[in-house]
Amino acid sequence: MEAAPWQNDPMCNTYLLRPKRGAKGLAQQVNEAAAKLVSDLVRKSDPGVVMRADGRVEFMRWGFHRSFNPSINNARSDKLIGGMWKEAFHDRRCVIPMSLFYEWGVGKDRGRKQAHEFHNPDDDYLWAAGIWEDDEELGPCYTMITTAASPLMAPIHDRMPALLRPEVMAEFLAGSGNWDFQPFAGSLVVTPCESPLSGKPKTRPKSSSDSQPELF
Repeated sequence: MEAAPWQNDPMCNTYLLRPKRGAKGLAQQVNEAAAKLVSDLVRKSDPGVVMRADGRVEFMRWGFHRSFNPSINNARSDKLIGGMWKEAFHDRRCVIPMSLFYEWGVGKDRGRKQAHEFHNPDDDYLWAAGIWEDDEELGPCYTMITTAASPLMAPIHDRMPALLRPEVMAEFLAGSGNWDFQPFAGSLVVTPCESPLSGKPKTRPKSSSDSQPELF
């Protein structure tokens, strides 16, 4: 049997976080933090921005460090209640803001992966469920929860970030039991795009007023 195009491919390991115009409230806090990142593009082991359950917006390293994998950037939703994720899921939930995220699938040339970007049609932030821990050497680290693919994602990959609607984020963050992670039913737009990993990184010049916490 021929393997599915996405079989054995890693799930979301690259996303974009860029300040948005006219943001208010929580989005404005994210804006202020995002503006201090050296790059709009966030990859495994890079610093990203998360919101903790206490409402604080902070910088953390993307990926839990383990001896067998230095940066575990995804946690399956069906594996959270046991094993290495149990404590963090129970006690240390977070939400990860993204301007858009990338996923790779088979393109017209089957020998080459085609990048796709997923974003909110209203140009608002996407909010992904996550968990975090405090690493003795690396400081605070987060990982992104993934769930089954929506019909939009399914042709590209069998998993997707566990996206949360803004109105349920507080409930997710406050919860200590199970959570019914479902494929995202909200509005998403997918567009084939050039790989964000090719060409120049999406960096911004830093001014003397920029101050980013040391994470490593």
